[in-house]
Amino acid sequence: MNKNYLSQVVWLVILTIGILLFLSTLAPIDINFTIKQIDILSDLRNNNIEQPTEPAFASAENFAETVSLPDSTATAPDTTISTVMLSAQQIAEVKHKEGDITLIEDYSVARNGLEYFAQAVENRNNIDRPVRIAFLGDSFIEADIFTQNVRQALQDLYGGCGVGYVAMHSDFPGFRRSITQSDKGWTTHNVVKDSRYDLTSLPLQLHVASEKGATTRYKGVSKLRHIDHWDISKVCFVAQDSTMLTLKTDSTVHTYDIAASGKAQCITLDETTSSLEVSCNSSTIAMWGTWLDAQEGIAIDNISMRGYSGTTFVEIPLERLCQLNRLIPYDMIVLQYGLNRMTTTITNYEAYTTQLKVAIQHLRKAFPNTAILIMGIGDRCQNENGEMTTLPAVYGMRKAQRNAAIESGCLFWDTCEAMKTLGGMPAFVENKWGNKDYTHINHAGGRPLAEEFVKALKHALGNNTLSQQPDTISYE
Repeated sequence: MNKNYLSQVVWLVILTIGILLFLSTLAPIDINFTIKQIDILSDLRNNNIEQPTEPAFASAENFAETVSLPDSTATAPDTTISTVMLSAQQIAEVKHKEGDITLIEDYSVARNGLEYFAQAVENRNNIDRPVRIAFLGDSFIEADIFTQNVRQALQDLYGGCGVGYVAMHSDFPGFRRSITQSDKGWTTHNVVKDSRYDLTSLPLQLHVASEKGATTRYKGVSKLRHIDHWDISKVCFVAQDSTMLTLKTDSTVHTYDIAASGKAQCITLDETTSSLEVSCNSSTIAMWGTWLDAQEGIAIDNISMRGYSGTTFVEIPLERLCQLNRLIPYDMIVLQYGLNRMTTTITNYEAYTTQLKVAIQHLRKAFPNTAILIMGIGDRCQNENGEMTTLPAVYGMRKAQRNAAIESGCLFWDTCEAMKTLGGMPAFVENKWGNKDYTHINHAGGRPLAEEFVKALKHALGNNTLSQQPDTISYE
């Protein structure tokens, strides 16, 4: 006679449900990545809108071939942390708002975090180069969103032309509206996909030509002001063997013999043009990218990396960062990160504060006179009983980022507060300024947010500090 196991199966099901219910009471664990909380009743809850951390674009294909390049001779990164000690009273005295302006908060001990940048802007016609700001960020500013409007406004104010940094390859050609780009023959390594830090620098990626060679073409556009042409073209790279590069402009072709060197090199072409073609015939050269600028004025570099959280700059060899700063000097570095570290269920990001402090300390060694500004997390919403409200995690991330600025003695700008001045992410979506994921702004949303940032920067520099500064700014 067969034994009846039905009762044992029932008890096993009851035991399994009991264990899952117990596990659902445990909080998620955050250790550089998140061990997701178990919740078998999640589908029964009201808050059932998924909050993606990245937009629903087509995923880039994985590279089938890995190009082997020699490692640099960099030493191990220094991860020790030095903390700038401000008193509670000093911190409380830092103003966050003035009227309708979301202020740039200065947590440097002497309140001089913008001193060198302000001097560069004031003397911009005498320093033989453009004043340069790098916006390092994630998908929130991908494709020059926000930064293209900051660039236009600042070039209206202080002069300049061109779009600054552009990579040799784009996964999504056409998504960026401030430059027309086409390319072929490149294999790209970046710090998200394959952690190739040894030969890269601030652009966070490098491009290697195939055996048949590679080409990138850039063309200026008239969709925004000042970017239909540029005066200087710079191409930066590390050449492990001698090779040849060709630069073709509107009217001329220039060929360069490149000598092998373990250090970064840069070709500088002083020629006003509205187009540039860069060709490389060697797989032994690591291309950092191209910079398209004016002789003076303001240059804005958009260096965005989808999926990156901004915590591993310490892995980039210090000498590589210093080499870039000698070739392409920076006056301000803006860190716009946080989306890829934030989750819907975690509000404590103290570990992220520590990682940002380490990253900032490393950057300061290479860019000692460069203003560093943390751009806080933007507004992000979830459906709560039929109403779109800001995620509690946003406030936790903003606190962590502001604490990193306080403890590092650098600058902070509250992006979330600036967005709320404009109505918050619900208003951005309603005005078609933001995507329906209630996380990312779009090209249209970059304009009003850029206006808030430029107002804050102009206020921080002081109207009386800068000469020839217009009273009004156009963002159209």
